[in-house]
Amino acid sequence: MNTIGELSHPRVGVKLLDRDHDHLSEILDEIQFRAAAGLGGARTAAMVRGLAQHMRLHFALEEGMMTTTRYPGANIHHLQHRLLIDQVNMLAAQRGRNALERNAELLNFLTASHSSHIAHADMDYGLWLQTTKPCLVDAACAAKTGD
Repeated sequence: MNTIGELSHPRVGVKLLDRDHDHLSEILDEIQFRAAAGLGGARTAAMVRGLAQHMRLHFALEEGMMTTTRYPGANIHHLQHRLLIDQVNMLAAQRGRNALERNAELLNFLTASHSSHIAHADMDYGLWLQTTKPCLVDAACAAKTGD
């Protein structure tokens, strides 16, 4: 688990996406902490279901941004999102006493996949966006140009 103020992923340079990434990572960290502490019960299961919902909303936002900005890597990015959703859905489907503890590898895999996705695929989008459409990520730029 990360210490306070330590990020498990880099900033992609788009405030809205960075905020969502931080929130998703916090939820994942809390779920991992609870699983490691043997606190897998109903509250943790609800957190996993909430994580799945937050991921779906974030991915819809991100994919909408990619469509609007005509990001050339949008299709593959969409497929990567589907894989992450499949992973979190598999985790959410685990039932019974100590379900998360029994599935620690799946939880660790999801956490690593999420961090890797941000560090690579989302970073590529952030860099592309900053290079090709800088005023979309810089409010001061947009104010100056009227965009």
